[in-house]
Amino acid sequence: MNTQLQLRRLSNRLTRSICTRWGESLGMFPVLEYPKCGGTWLCKMLADALRIPFAQYSCMPIAMPAVVHGHWTYHQRLRNVVFLNRDGRDVIVSYYFHCCRRYGNQTTSAGVRKMIHRLYGTNPDLDAHCENLPRFIEEMYRNPSGAPMNWRDYNLSWHEKPGVVYTRYEDLRADCVAELDRIVRALGRESAPWNTERAVDGHSMQRLTGRAPGQEDRDSFIRKGVVGDWVNSFNEESMQIFADLAGDALVSLGYESSSDWRTWGATTPPGSSHDGTKASA
Repeated sequence: MNTQLQLRRLSNRLTRSICTRWGESLGMFPVLEYPKCGGTWLCKMLADALRIPFAQYSCMPIAMPAVVHGHWTYHQRLRNVVFLNRDGRDVIVSYYFHCCRRYGNQTTSAGVRKMIHRLYGTNPDLDAHCENLPRFIEEMYRNPSGAPMNWRDYNLSWHEKPGVVYTRYEDLRADCVAELDRIVRALGRESAPWNTERAVDGHSMQRLTGRAPGQEDRDSFIRKGVVGDWVNSFNEESMQIFADLAGDALVSLGYESSSDWRTWGATTPPGSSHDGTKASA
């Protein structure tokens, strides 16, 4: 592990400790999520709306008015928390392609390479994502990477905690200006409409990447930026495994009304949604 990454991890741990003890008095706003839920995007917009810094890659602990980002576990003393949810099926697909991108980077950590080789051999066909996902889902459930728990346990551990402002990636994609404004007001702050619109526009996928949501670039950290893309990658085996391991969380978090969601896959191929239409942004 390189020195800069070690410093960032130490900084994050110390920032969490500071935020837990004095975050409210210092004016700190933690945005917490399971990886690949859109947390960095939300942090940038929220910081602009509140007109405070977002120290994304700080190698020093944060102890000032700022938006901070993490995958921290719940603590009752944390204040001003914004917790971001995202459909775990989309998360796992996004994380799969994230690991594939890191695998192709010669400077990436050895841990990603070891995991890929253990799952798919030393000459993996990572483009075969539909076939590869079942083993990847099981791996991320049993050996979570980037967070202290798997998607199910992490999100359920934060579910319906008092004083937490909850939002969803899907709601931000549906009407980002309205949802960001709601978050700001729920935090007890105000942002002029023009300022909220500026914050959203300044960090739109179009502005940051030159691509519209749905236009894929697997070499980019922002790969596709859509809701419901899991239907293009999940086969029947993936649906069954995810249902067995985390299906209850989909229901508890409101992404499905019952566990019957997986039965549609018996007659509907990857690439279609529940009603037979193409997945959309």
